[in-house]
Amino acid sequence: MQTREIAEHEIVSAWLAAATGRPETATALWHENPHLPRRLGCGMTFDIVLADRSLIEAAYQLLDQYEQPLGPAVVFTNLRSAAVLVPRGTGAVWHSLMAASQWPDRLPRPACLGEGHAILVPALAPRPPSGIVRWLVPPDGEQSVGGAPLLTSPAPLARCLSEAGALLAPPERTPLSRAVSAVRSVLPSPKRT
Repeated sequence: MQTREIAEHEIVSAWLAAATGRPETATALWHENPHLPRRLGCGMTFDIVLADRSLIEAAYQLLDQYEQPLGPAVVFTNLRSAAVLVPRGTGAVWHSLMAASQWPDRLPRPACLGEGHAILVPALAPRPPSGIVRWLVPPDGEQSVGGAPLLTSPAPLARCLSEAGALLAPPERTPLSRAVSAVRSVLPSPKRT
């Protein structure tokens, strides 16, 4: 999935500023430095679902195939993780949403972080893709509800993460496959001529 950049949008900028301790100061700083990444507090205007980058990308492809709205998501270029911005309060129900889905034992479960956590998001101003964080899907000020951009719905996200996890999980090692591997490891390798 390609990452995208967007132009600064006042609704989105105000919404992001509300996730800081001082919205007016943040807005002024961002106007002076439009390419500056933004450190935002979770639990104020959104929570985040944090997971492996390939898992988030696969889940977003599935959400798109199922014609579900795609809210903002970021990828961390120096890590193998990504985060989806979801409605505030999702952290309180995330465990039950994930418990309702079948999750492969071989993959770590996505976590939902709310109040007390923070996230770094890239600037909204266009810029060549660089830095430690980029938008996978940027917030869209044109599709806003009550002054907030449309966010990814937690229930479809949990289902698509579960489906993506099943697709991306390494194959389960059965007792028989472990025994075959053990026998192969002690047998001499065949000679090639």
